[in-house]
Amino acid sequence: MKQEPVALSSRTVVGPSPPAKQRPRIRLSRNGPYLVTVDDLTNSKGERLQGWNGVALCRCGASLKKPFCDGSHIRIGFSDDPRPERTPCRVADCGDAAQPESGEVNPPSIRIARNGPYMVQGFDLDTENWSEGASRERFALCRCGGSKNKPFCDGTHRSIDFQDDGN
Repeated sequence: MKQEPVALSSRTVVGPSPPAKQRPRIRLSRNGPYLVTVDDLTNSKGERLQGWNGVALCRCGASLKKPFCDGSHIRIGFSDDPRPERTPCRVADCGDAAQPESGEVNPPSIRIARNGPYMVQGFDLDTENWSEGASRERFALCRCGGSKNKPFCDGTHRSIDFQDDGN
């Protein structure tokens, strides 16, 4: 009997997809700082600050080592409890025209606005307090401690004259 040649299969073996690269995350410590590992942490003067090994960023407004936490939140009794008079917040409300909403994807970064909030892009944030329609790609986090919309900025830094001349 004559054997017919057998064609080899050209099937490609498909395994599990490689894991999707996770976005960096900002964790909120209860009544304390923002905990974050960030490659691009820049103050309002355009100076890069070291953040890639993980940092605790002040959100009570009282640290003497701004933007970094020095434990002052304990001394002043900082609370991150939700306030009943919460207000919606958009990046545009915080007076930072240098970071407009757009469809372009930028690398994760945190920029410290002069005497204002942390302007964040490309991070996941561990919170349930998202306002309807709020951007999860770009947002402003309070660092003065006075926002009614914690952890988000509501512009209170202007009315309480929050100052951070070093950043």
